[in-house]
Amino acid sequence: HEIETLLAAFNRVVADGRPELVLVSGYSGIGKSALINELHKPLVPPRGLFASGKFDQYKRDIPYATLAQAFQSLIRPLLSKSEEELSKWRNALREALDPNGQLIVGLVPELKVVIGEQPPVPELPQQDAQRRFHLVFRRFINVFARPEHPLALFLDDLQWLDAATLDLMEDLLSQPDVKHLLLIGAYRDNEVDATHPLMRRLQGMRQAGAFLTDIVLAPLAPEDLEQLIADSFHCPSRHATPLAELVHAKTTGNPFFTIQFISALFEEGLLTLDPSERRWSWDLNRIQAKEYTDNVVDLMAAKLTRLVPETQNALKQLACLGNSAEFTMLGMVYQDSVEQMHAQLREGIGAGFIFRSKDAYRFLHDRVQEAAYSLIPQELRAEAHLRIGRLLAAHTPPDKLEEGIFEIVNQLNRGSHLITSIAERERIAELNLFAGRRARAATAHASALTYLHAGRGLLTDETWKTNYGLVFSMECLLAECEILTGHTAAAETRLLMLAERAKSSHDIALVTRLRLTLYQRLNRSDRAVEVFLAFLGARGTDWSPHPTREEVMQQYERIWSLLGNRPIEELVDLPVMTDPDALDVLEVFNDVSSATVFFDTNLFALVGCRMVTLSLEHGHTDASCCGYVSFSTVSGPVCGNYQAGFRFAKLGYDLVEQRGFRRDQARVYVVFGTVSMPWSRHVRTGQEVVRRAFDTANRIGDLVFAGYCCNSLNTLLLAAGDSLAEVQREAETGFEFATNIRFGLVMESITPQLLLIRTLRGLTATFGEFSDQHFDERQYERRLAGDPVLTLPQCWYWIRKLQARFFAGDYPAAVEASLNAERLLWKSISFFEVAEYHFYSALSRAALFDSATDGSRQRHFEALTAHQKQHSIWAQHCPENFENRAALIGAEIARIEGRVLDAEQLYEQAIRSAHSNGFVHNEAIAYELAARFYSARGFQKFADAYLREARYCYERWGADGKVAQLDHLHPHVKKELLTSTP
Repeated sequence: HEIETLLAAFNRVVADGRPELVLVSGYSGIGKSALINELHKPLVPPRGLFASGKFDQYKRDIPYATLAQAFQSLIRPLLSKSEEELSKWRNALREALDPNGQLIVGLVPELKVVIGEQPPVPELPQQDAQRRFHLVFRRFINVFARPEHPLALFLDDLQWLDAATLDLMEDLLSQPDVKHLLLIGAYRDNEVDATHPLMRRLQGMRQAGAFLTDIVLAPLAPEDLEQLIADSFHCPSRHATPLAELVHAKTTGNPFFTIQFISALFEEGLLTLDPSERRWSWDLNRIQAKEYTDNVVDLMAAKLTRLVPETQNALKQLACLGNSAEFTMLGMVYQDSVEQMHAQLREGIGAGFIFRSKDAYRFLHDRVQEAAYSLIPQELRAEAHLRIGRLLAAHTPPDKLEEGIFEIVNQLNRGSHLITSIAERERIAELNLFAGRRARAATAHASALTYLHAGRGLLTDETWKTNYGLVFSMECLLAECEILTGHTAAAETRLLMLAERAKSSHDIALVTRLRLTLYQRLNRSDRAVEVFLAFLGARGTDWSPHPTREEVMQQYERIWSLLGNRPIEELVDLPVMTDPDALDVLEVFNDVSSATVFFDTNLFALVGCRMVTLSLEHGHTDASCCGYVSFSTVSGPVCGNYQAGFRFAKLGYDLVEQRGFRRDQARVYVVFGTVSMPWSRHVRTGQEVVRRAFDTANRIGDLVFAGYCCNSLNTLLLAAGDSLAEVQREAETGFEFATNIRFGLVMESITPQLLLIRTLRGLTATFGEFSDQHFDERQYERRLAGDPVLTLPQCWYWIRKLQARFFAGDYPAAVEASLNAERLLWKSISFFEVAEYHFYSALSRAALFDSATDGSRQRHFEALTAHQKQHSIWAQHCPENFENRAALIGAEIARIEGRVLDAEQLYEQAIRSAHSNGFVHNEAIAYELAARFYSARGFQKFADAYLREARYCYERWGADGKVAQLDHLHPHVKKELLTSTP
């Protein structure tokens, strides 16, 4: 039945593609591994691939060790294939992993033989590196899990799994890009209770809709044992019944215990074969008189003691190393020659306690390993591990240390309390720091913390005086991993201590950057700004958290002073920054930039100006690229020089393209395309840059900025008036991407875009409203208002609602939405949504003017002229985008003021400019407003003609909801166009 359940799960994976997890649970020795290995037989190629790995209770802090073991079994056979076949695998692996192949080579070193030496992995912030690792691993696993050969991946003894592998398992089961994978896990249910991390995570997976199947293996019943003994000894069932009852009483039907118990009876002469009678016999009285333990480990230990002492000693050492060990490692810790080692283990093989493969030994079962380990007296175990750890450390070549570091420190740490030498304690602490760094690089932050705490425990406060560099590095990495694992209170306390202990300017900058990371992760931009300003103050620079515009302009003018007569474009050839102090300071400014953007506009501007100044004074580095594109958002919206802003942003882009400063490539691209270009170039120009930004971010695994690209592209598509059906598809794809990477901020940023698109296309219950059977506007607004993290999406929501209400003709609601957006607008000063706000707010107020009271009229007109002034500034710098908008607002002002000829000319200018620049939606609005203008003056034929043009433009845009509204309001206006323009 259980085999059929496994095969059914595999067949679902083959047919549907969706990954599935089968969990096999039961007591140790119940037959979990034996059951799953039976699945291997029907899965041999060409139908499927099978890989397996086993967790080890003594290696549970080694990140991904079991996955590495499993994929070694897939990679090694590739090396024996023909060059033609190997090249197919090589090409598939390279295509999937580029440019992050080193991440998987670090996990499975044999992979390097297949795909060759790999370049260093592109740098990412640590908080984003885990997403990248999961993405790359999914791409790696998808090379093997394909429709033509689905993959069954068996992970045994999940009760000992590490936190990093548990995260990865959940990711594999929840991401839609993983197909044709059957993940099988086995665990001892008696060692996994409801509080175990595995159980908590499995519950979450089930609630999230993952496909999970449970198989619970029960012990053998008395009748099963009776049949087993009858079959084994070729005797009638009635003859086997008494022995079966006795065995069941001892073993409770555990299969492994049962087999070992019966074997022990034979070895002690209590089960005998009578050759003459050709039958087995036993004496139940003698068996009952013999006191056998009820514990399988004790039984196995007793059997092991019958081996010669040399073999027992060899098995003890093997047990200290884990469930299995390669010959190389055993040779390092074995006191005799390699030949003697193999000779002494041979008896263990003959007795069935261990198996020998091509290059390793492994125990028959965990219980055998536990039994061998139990032969070492409790008080001598730490000493045994310490001896092994010292030998491994002494005999591991420096170029192999990274590969073997986890094995080394796992042994040393279990005996480190026996060390009295300060020098040796510091040496072992260094090795733990090395292990912590490697675990952190593998995004296994919980494992990293284990090693770092072990190393830190070997040091005292005196170490701050004798080996400052070691203890400082360890404390910094501890703080970083605490941030990444959510232990933020511990990290904050540690970083406060480090801020007082840091000696050099470099160390002070390092601690400052960690504190900035912490407070931004906690959404405490106020505390991040405090830390940043304290850092500046210690260096003799006093900035206010809320600087004045005059202070910004002073820094702005300093840039032009440093620039002199040089064209901005020539700055691309500045030398590389080498001053270490300047490098540290620039990185601090770069880190705080994202916190200041939502804290204070002038402070953000000041930071951007200073980043440019540092680069002009000291040369370029990766952070310079970010500085230049960030400065473009200052030069334009804050200082009014949009062309200079574009040129500086282009400089940052060129540094990536021409000088190879690619660390922040995706960030530079998306800011350049979304925030810099639209104020100086046609909005469609930025679309291609943002698409490149997405491709770059997705390729290197920078999923955060890949997510930002999704909503940024939608902004540009909506601004350009692209087909709403196409924009909806793009937005839904982006939303799905953000959902898959669990990027809530981007999901909430795309939601208002989708809401606007849907209502414009007539897909909501009421045109101009977002609510329908699946969405409640009011409830959503309350949720946005209650979450400070979502302030920017909240601003954009009100802007999209303003647009929706305007198109529906609900101008009071549109103005109300604009007032809600206005409160939050400072957070969106550099984004194109601010242009949408000014345009639609102006048109909504103009529409309300005639019906408003005298007091309201004044407020509407003042706001209207302010919107017009802003559009006139933008139109000077980028007429392609803003001439049509400025002209249309100007036409509405002229209409209100009774300047009829000016209004006519401006409506026509808006129509022509929108048409020539491809803004079909703005052309439609201009035609509609011109129609109202002519209708109010009694020129109904002109009005009808303009309405027909408006309807046609809305139809081209795909605004079916608006077309339906026009048809309802003006049924006499037909779709056909006039043959001549009035």
